[in-house]
Amino acid sequence: MKTQNIIAMALAGLMTVPAIADETSKPTAGDILQGINMFTPAEGDPSYKVKAYENFGTEWALDIAYGYWNTNKTAPGTNRHSNYALLHGQLNQRLIEDDRNGGTWLRFELSGSWGLDSRTSKAEAEFVGGFGTTTDVHGDIFGPHNAVIPELALMHYFNGKRACIIAGVVNLTNYFDAVSIANDSFNSFTNTGFMNSTILPLVDSNLGAVAQFELNRKNYLMAAFSRTDCESGYNPFHTHGSGYAVVGEWGYICNDGEVTFRLNPFFQSIETTTDNGSRTRKNAGLVGSVEYSPCTWATLFTRAGFSAKQELGNAAEFSIGAHLRLIPSRENDFFGIAWGVFKGTNAEDDPTAHNREQVLELTYSFQVCDFMTIMPHFQYIHNPAYRGDCRDETLVGVQTVFSF
Repeated sequence: MKTQNIIAMALAGLMTVPAIADETSKPTAGDILQGINMFTPAEGDPSYKVKAYENFGTEWALDIAYGYWNTNKTAPGTNRHSNYALLHGQLNQRLIEDDRNGGTWLRFELSGSWGLDSRTSKAEAEFVGGFGTTTDVHGDIFGPHNAVIPELALMHYFNGKRACIIAGVVNLTNYFDAVSIANDSFNSFTNTGFMNSTILPLVDSNLGAVAQFELNRKNYLMAAFSRTDCESGYNPFHTHGSGYAVVGEWGYICNDGEVTFRLNPFFQSIETTTDNGSRTRKNAGLVGSVEYSPCTWATLFTRAGFSAKQELGNAAEFSIGAHLRLIPSRENDFFGIAWGVFKGTNAEDDPTAHNREQVLELTYSFQVCDFMTIMPHFQYIHNPAYRGDCRDETLVGVQTVFSF
């Protein structure tokens, strides 16, 4: 999960701050990669004040939340409601200082959830386990483990901050398909169909590497190779397969961050074991997204993609959504709306199953103070998880998020 450190926020100062001086209103080399990887806007925001610990090369972001979700229908063996304490934290610690090239950093990420009552089951399929696009009750819960480490990697900048390599245990959702209003389930949409593409193999907790190149002030390229056989919470050095994924991204930023285009090709190979032995399944596809901020009170996104084979996940997707700031004086309050349609597999053993799933999510973010947000939300899901026994599902919930 990406938190706070997104391109649009890194360049937001260029749109909202008047031209204090020409040299402060123009992007500089490395701004794009800094916006993707770092948690504080070192460039492009003249109003930002450096905190004391940042002088020692320490950056961190922490979200702690309470979440309650209730559904009117459930898949067999799952719960009707869930009651959770949630945690997500990220740390960048500079190991080698290099002002010209950006230096070498350690990246650490921690995610977890704890059930607050006996009915909140910590199982692989939680109470919304029957939904295709939600998969889990919350996008930052990783299976039955109370806490996991999705990323622990070294990050090295070079070429005047225009290039970067990240290697180790990587979380690809931190870098790819990072739409600013549809990538962070603590502070935006909670349905995983909107958080990231449901087609891209954006794995976490696996050994891999990411290479990033800032071509100029508007264009960048990224490519990643990652193993896929380690489930979240397990030892990434002990896998029993040869699955891997290759993901790329070309990004184009124009009008000082007002519009961002992303194009993501991918290839994946998954080794599966059957009664007849093991076999390898391969898949490839393409996902694209557009993010647009036409004014200070609205940000829009759309995402679409397809894959060659359905059995490795959804075959096609299209989603669209917006954040609307209804009270101009409250910049951190917004109304969020998103709708998506997802094409999955027709189950051969279930003739009543459907191969289209539609999701509508409404949410409102009420900023109580600088550190606390209350976010009620509603979801309507048509043909959840392509199940033949359930045509319509509703989901209501609320999150209280403390962000530091």
